[in-house]
Amino acid sequence: MSAFALTFLRTSSVLLDFDGFRVLTDPWFGRTMRGLPVFRRPGIALDALPRIDLVLASHLHRDHFDLDAVLTLAHADLSVVGTRGTAAHCRGLAAEVRDLSPWEVTEVGPLKLTATPAEHTGPPPAEVNYVLEWRGRRVFFGGDARWSPHYRAISERFPALDLAILPIGGTLIFGHRTTMNPADAVRATGLLRPTFVVPIHEGGEWLPVPPASWHPGRNRHFVRDLALSGLPSIPVVVRPGERVMFHQAHVERGARCTGG
Repeated sequence: MSAFALTFLRTSSVLLDFDGFRVLTDPWFGRTMRGLPVFRRPGIALDALPRIDLVLASHLHRDHFDLDAVLTLAHADLSVVGTRGTAAHCRGLAAEVRDLSPWEVTEVGPLKLTATPAEHTGPPPAEVNYVLEWRGRRVFFGGDARWSPHYRAISERFPALDLAILPIGGTLIFGHRTTMNPADAVRATGLLRPTFVVPIHEGGEWLPVPPASWHPGRNRHFVRDLALSGLPSIPVVVRPGERVMFHQAHVERGARCTGG
């Protein structure tokens, strides 16, 4: 069965490489967040990225859809797929932009994409997540979602996932959970039953300002909680700039790129 690669940039931005067809999820290359400095630089600088074939946007919050970066990456054959409202947000972009609602399906290059429902927080438009299908492989991208019953419905439609990419930062905004924490991500893993799971959107990338914002979840917490759960899914923590190749039953770690 075909192998594919994942390179982690930061937050929910990863570069997926399906035999040369490159997908960039939730692109963000800014240096500040709500006026606060961002501690973690992208694992690959914007100007060092390879040619991108598809930008996949879970939602349009600035730390998940950097329009200036997408404008920089744009070329005649670039496709952008996002939640409803993405096309209007990208008006004037020299690329094809497709809006998807939950459970809508589209094909881009060799990929079949299914938007799945997700719950996050305002402002609108609402977030969607995705299942990417390629040569018999299935990858779930979880964006910035919080825990919800939607994972059960996703697991019923897609009973066999090779990889789930799940946020674990546990963001709290004035006490309201807006992003899954490590325990929530383990619950989602139990329903989705992926062979491998990559944690993303780790806390600590920028300064918390309790009670306005707090991001306590760390990758090590997710790895610990998943081990305690007894679930068979294998955690794969990917450092910024590191490239990991996913085979059917094992992963192969490659070189780490220079940060931006």
